[in-house]
Amino acid sequence: MAKNKREINLDVKKKELEDTAARLFMEDGYDATSMNRISRALGVAPNTLYWYYPSKDELLVGVLNRLLSDRLTQLPSIAGTPLKTQMAWVIQQFEQSRALMNTVHSKLDQSPVIRDWHERFHSFLEAIVVHTLKAKGVGAQRAGLLATVAIFLLEGLLAHPHSQKQQDNVLEWFDQHSR
Repeated sequence: MAKNKREINLDVKKKELEDTAARLFMEDGYDATSMNRISRALGVAPNTLYWYYPSKDELLVGVLNRLLSDRLTQLPSIAGTPLKTQMAWVIQQFEQSRALMNTVHSKLDQSPVIRDWHERFHSFLEAIVVHTLKAKGVGAQRAGLLATVAIFLLEGLLAHPHSQKQQDNVLEWFDQHSR
């Protein structure tokens, strides 16, 4: 039987799709980027995208998961640094995809897929902060409260314009209160 499709590494194609979608979402905005626009940029038929992701919201979640996964590979390199330095690193990583994070927050009430991702993302970040604080000797209950505060601080610093001095002051305050 003749093959009508060339052999394609699906993981490579999925990464290419996510990278292209991320670029277009950040350049043109999520709402202005259609699945057709993404498929044209990839040079594939529009229905091809739906083999990987049933909706644009699920594609956004795939993009976010890929970005998060890529950033997590770097996490061990900052593990021994002060908490303030770790939080500044997290902010720097997410500032690169600020438009995507703003999209997530604007779609929370409209998309169960995005809302579910956001809740899991919060839980994940909180678990990392709790683990870090407990390793520094902070009790479990206080670590849980401080992790919630850390998430609010990180999201606030990402969502609202601020100077480097303001960021440093907020992170220094958190560092002092987490001891």
